[in-house]
Amino acid sequence: MLAVVALVIALAIAFAAGYFTRDLASRKRRAEARRWREYTEPGWLRAAAPANTNEAAPVATGELGQMLDRWESRARARRAG
Repeated sequence: MLAVVALVIALAIAFAAGYFTRDLASRKRRAEARRWREYTEPGWLRAAAPANTNEAAPVATGELGQMLDRWESRARARRAG
C-alpha cells in the first residue's frame, strides 16, 4: 500500500513538473514575441526575393540546369493533361 501511495505521489510530482516546464517555456516564447513585435526589417537586409512570391527563378544554363528544366517541363505537361 505504501508503494502505491509513493507511486501516486511521484506521478503527481512529475505531472506538476511537466506543467511547470511547459508554462516556463511558454512564458519565454511570449516574452520573445513581445520583444520582436515592433521589429521591422530594414530595406537593405533583404538580398533576394522571398521564397513565397511568384517571381521566376533565374534559368539555369548548364547541362544539369537544362536537364532539370526539361524534366520540369515534362512534369508540367503530364499534370496539365
